[in-house]
Amino acid sequence: MPHRLPTPPRWLRLTLVAVRAGTLSVAALVGLSALTGAGLDPGGGSTSSFGHRPAAVQEMIEQHRCSTTGFERDEPTSAIVRSLDGRLRLVAFERAWQLFTSHGAASLVAVCLDPPDA
Repeated sequence: MPHRLPTPPRWLRLTLVAVRAGTLSVAALVGLSALTGAGLDPGGGSTSSFGHRPAAVQEMIEQHRCSTTGFERDEPTSAIVRSLDGRLRLVAFERAWQLFTSHGAASLVAVCLDPPDA
């Protein structure tokens, strides 16, 4: 006759599930952080060390107070986009978001605090 182990109390099962979920969440966050290289940029973004950028991109980022990772407290009003032929433009954030979500011919380079050029 097989012997069965007694079922652990419900509180113990819930505790184990919570610990397991927390551990998996932390592991996922650490993995994603390692993939992206950094968290949110607290400032203007020009000090972010995301490798070497072309001089034209870095100049625009510094000139328009941009960040490649976003801002903690401020809402962007514009963004730098790169067209299919490689040209950089500062456009309204709403337009850049449309380009980003449609996966069109332009790509989003950075979000900025300065208003777009008139």
